[in-house]
Amino acid sequence: MARLLTAFFVFLFCLAPAAAAQTFNAQEQAEIRALVRDYLVRNPDVLREALDALQERTESERWAAIRSDPRDFSIGPADAPIVIVEFFDYRCGYCHAALEWVTDLTRTRRDVRIVLKELPILSAQSMEASRAAIASMPQGRYWAFHQALMGERGDLTTERIDALARRAGIDVARMRRAMDNPDVIALLEQNRAHAVNVVSNPATPLFMINGEIVSGYNRELLEQRLREATQAVRERRAGR
Repeated sequence: MARLLTAFFVFLFCLAPAAAAQTFNAQEQAEIRALVRDYLVRNPDVLREALDALQERTESERWAAIRSDPRDFSIGPADAPIVIVEFFDYRCGYCHAALEWVTDLTRTRRDVRIVLKELPILSAQSMEASRAAIASMPQGRYWAFHQALMGERGDLTTERIDALARRAGIDVARMRRAMDNPDVIALLEQNRAHAVNVVSNPATPLFMINGEIVSGYNRELLEQRLREATQAVRERRAGR
């Protein structure tokens, strides 16, 4: 009970001083602050537990926002127990290498959902390719276009992007018009903000498997994290 009261008062006076002022007079506030301070000095683990709980909640909310943005392209069951998010750049060689692993998962794992997030950080060509890919989403050909862009080893010039889009069955004129939509840039800016929140200096590819971070294309580590996520799901379902 004491710990619950302490957490309540920490929240009340640290996070909601205005509300507290409306509830207690100045003398009562001072007395409660003194009581809380004395208790925390005598029991520092309580504050540490509260901070750990706050960090866990923050990370959980951040992961929910990253994995569930309806603007992103995803492939796999919407209710899949394992979600893999990939931040990528179309000019990133390691992202090219990771394409086979990601594609294999879409074919072989019905318990996995892949969420793709463009993170064009390498060049102006990266930015144009990502804008084109996002702009193609309403046409329902994003996955084919993504694979084509990711498989391209040469320069992604405007002409080459258009040719790959056309080959993927995309109306290029419509795509180009949609690229100027402010919502496209807004999504890219949000993706970058998410990546920076995950790691201070993000590089591509950046994977998250049920919230666990794997920087770069380390297939062995990715497989290990995937096995761990799979085992955690099994244990949760078994009630362990």
